[in-house]
Amino acid sequence: MRTFAKVSARLMSAVLAVASLAPVMQGQNQSFAARMTVPFAFETASGQHFQPGVYTISITGTQTMLIRGTTSSGLAMFQQQANEGAPVSHGKAVFMRYGDEYYLRSVSVSGNSTRLLFSGSKAERQSQVASGKSPAAVELALLHPGR
Repeated sequence: MRTFAKVSARLMSAVLAVASLAPVMQGQNQSFAARMTVPFAFETASGQHFQPGVYTISITGTQTMLIRGTTSSGLAMFQQQANEGAPVSHGKAVFMRYGDEYYLRSVSVSGNSTRLLFSGSKAERQSQVASGKSPAAVELALLHPGR
């Protein structure tokens, strides 16, 4: 009987935890998913490296995005969301370029006024110092709407 009570208590705790997160999850647009073709290797703020290719990106949590390709995948943490005012008409991903190194910086979702911002990594700061120049922003269109 004690085991049943422990299982029931754990199950109830899990249900309450998920239920309490539901409003937060809806506010983060959990249904967002889009594809992008990236013609260059790039890195995320967490230091993950991705080769050129086609990637599916989707929001997986309150501050995480899944980047999934044919040969690799990983999670990218976004630091904040910036409100653009009016919804953007075309989704895009913005990368910062230092020489031949690219770093994911933001993602804008078609039909949404929110832009997901990614912080710079230690490697990006080192690339900026090594180049001695301001970075160039490279924008790539998302291949289909993010909903």
